[in-house]
Amino acid sequence: MNEHDFRVSLRDAIDHASPPPPMAPAVAVTAGRRAVRRRNLVAAGAAGGVTAVVAAIAVAVATTGSGGAPLQVGAPPAATRTAGTTPAPSSTDKEVWPTGTDGQPQQDRTARAGHKFDQGRQLLVDLLAVVPAGYTALDNPGTDQLVSSRMSQAQYERKVGGKDAWSYLAATQLGKDGGVGQLLVTVYEPGLLDASGDACAVANAFWTPATAGCKLVTTTGGLTVGIASGGNGEFDQWAAYRHADGTVVFLAQEKLDNRPGGGSKALPALPLTEDGVAALVVDERFHVKAS
Repeated sequence: MNEHDFRVSLRDAIDHASPPPPMAPAVAVTAGRRAVRRRNLVAAGAAGGVTAVVAAIAVAVATTGSGGAPLQVGAPPAATRTAGTTPAPSSTDKEVWPTGTDGQPQQDRTARAGHKFDQGRQLLVDLLAVVPAGYTALDNPGTDQLVSSRMSQAQYERKVGGKDAWSYLAATQLGKDGGVGQLLVTVYEPGLLDASGDACAVANAFWTPATAGCKLVTTTGGLTVGIASGGNGEFDQWAAYRHADGTVVFLAQEKLDNRPGGGSKALPALPLTEDGVAALVVDERFHVKAS
């Protein structure tokens, strides 16, 4: 990795956070790692680049001190697989972010107002509406040391067919019997993921490797969904579905959210049954339309 590639990767990691990651070491390093891995779904990058960015964030945290805005990043750790091929800009290029509500380019990838922002917020509203009975959607705002228990985000990824393409994410911690887990939905507009093949191929494009395998499940509506399992300390289970227009939806759940601000005790069981996960990932509420 040359110096320019390093700067681009580090910038992408920092751009992902909304607001920027706090300076608390445990939280900031986790946020940086997750941001980089999530970006690898839609942008090419060497495996060594991920390591370098995480190390750079760790060094920056160690030398900068504590403080900063509350962390709002709720995305899970992502796999290091690469599902897109977006070349890094040349040293003379300067990426221009999409235009914000003030008519000026955004300051980073994340929308903080406007239609895209509203779509991300609505995704969280819809996610909270499907929290299963017996579980509580926790509502802790977070601090500079702890992640918030709820989050939503709309993020510009790259150009697809000459148009801005976005991803959306919403997550909430779930509590029951003293345990703290997490439920998350993330949506990618058409063209962002190179996830050809059946629904299990789509599921394998998620952040977390399907270390415990994947199987095809048919919903009551006759749609085929890929349901994969982790087992490596990240998300325990997730479902994946690719809509006819190319939009890809992942719905993930875990019994233990052990990030700073999470918990030390796991939920007694996964919040959703296998059929429940399959039904929700195809739900039109989570089919965010490109616009």
